[in-house]
Amino acid sequence: MNSKLVGILATVALVAALLWLLTKSTTDDETPARSDKDKPMKAALITKGPVSGSGWAPNAYKGLQRIHEELGAEIRNVVAAQDNEALAHFQAYSSTGCQVVIGHASEWFNPKLLEVAKANPKVRYLISGSEKDAVENVAGMRFVLEDACYVLGFLAGSMTRSGVLGCVGPVKIPVIASTFDAFAQGAKAAKPDVDVRVVWTDSWSDIAAAKEKTRALLGEKADFIFHNANDGAPGVFEAVQEKKDQGVLVFGANDDQSAQAPDVILASAVLDIPKCFADVVRKIKEGTFDGKTQILGLAEGYVWVAYNKQLESKIPADVRKKADELVAKIKDRSFKVERLSLK
Repeated sequence: MNSKLVGILATVALVAALLWLLTKSTTDDETPARSDKDKPMKAALITKGPVSGSGWAPNAYKGLQRIHEELGAEIRNVVAAQDNEALAHFQAYSSTGCQVVIGHASEWFNPKLLEVAKANPKVRYLISGSEKDAVENVAGMRFVLEDACYVLGFLAGSMTRSGVLGCVGPVKIPVIASTFDAFAQGAKAAKPDVDVRVVWTDSWSDIAAAKEKTRALLGEKADFIFHNANDGAPGVFEAVQEKKDQGVLVFGANDDQSAQAPDVILASAVLDIPKCFADVVRKIKEGTFDGKTQILGLAEGYVWVAYNKQLESKIPADVRKKADELVAKIKDRSFKVERLSLK
């Protein structure tokens, strides 16, 4: 072999050795471990109902998506219609690296969840709709939809001709009963002798039952209906549309629902769950979360009244002025809407 060829082979061998050393220095045990701060956050959502459409559960899913979009978190979600299913998912998500698990039902803030949380102290659990005092790594997110419900009640009480108003709910739980109580407070502030009647379907998703219950209220001369009927909402809207020639109107809940029945939905009590979720989880990610149950209402910028532009002209100017003044007072905290205790 001539000396020139030997030199070439020696050079190739040297380059190969240097490349191997450089590769080794960045891939073997000497590689600095990636810090937890640099790793993507993992967040999970558990809901009782499907996340399609609009309303309580779909809004929560939008919130999860916003956590992904704004915070770069890896996200996952599941529907758990039964409480025992939810508990199993809390346990599963806790063991798969999730830093935040959101349970979108107030009743899930319970002793069984606290046991799971105690066994997983590095996981932060957030329970929608609960105002129970935080326990270690479990905190509630109390959405004060009552602020907007009071204003809707005031509108209905000011405009009713029959003096009868109706509320349609799904399963009777305190957080929904409190929205109806606030609606009644607002109605009575406008018309002290108004009759506010509340009915329940005993289901989170029964559209037919919601329609039947609404028809019954309309048969009792109710001319304004406020629903917080979860996935049964379409049934409420359909029943009211059957009486729209009699001037009956309805209010939406949790989201601006006017597009679902623009001919009869006067306004909606809106809760910006996506913003709530993103803001609270951002604090957790940044290490600024105080660990306490969060109270999130109109004054905090998470709740408001959304008017249906096609129908808002039906509201008398003096009534709208008073309603807007109410909103301003709630915002600056000079007026507080009373709500039922959920503890």
